[in-house]
Amino acid sequence: MRHAPASPRRGLPRLPAGFTLLEVMVALAIIAFAVVGLLGLHARNIKIVARDQNLTRATLLARELISQIQFQVTSNGLGDLGDDQGTFDGYPGYRWERRVLSTGLDEMREVVIRVIWDESAPSACELVYFVRDPGV
Repeated sequence: MRHAPASPRRGLPRLPAGFTLLEVMVALAIIAFAVVGLLGLHARNIKIVARDQNLTRATLLARELISQIQFQVTSNGLGDLGDDQGTFDGYPGYRWERRVLSTGLDEMREVVIRVIWDESAPSACELVYFVRDPGV
């Protein structure tokens, strides 16, 4: 008669070989909460990037207006420069306002350019520029 070799684990209770369903469910719940939080941050970041793009575009458009004012003053002097407003061709939703203020000097004016976008929740970029009439 042959006997099977004795197992060192004979008589000991068998240990589980994997995760229980409860452990898996808890891990999935933790991962789900983390993913929901990350998606919320991602949506917020997209809104911030869109706002920054609009602000950059408005700043560049305001700088373009200032360049036009510089050219106008160089060509015609300060006499034609006054308050005005308008829109930008090719940029729907963007509009501008210009205020010209006296500085106390005949040859210099303060020009305030304000570019406004998104009329539903108005946001604006404002640049202040001093322009000098080279002819005076």
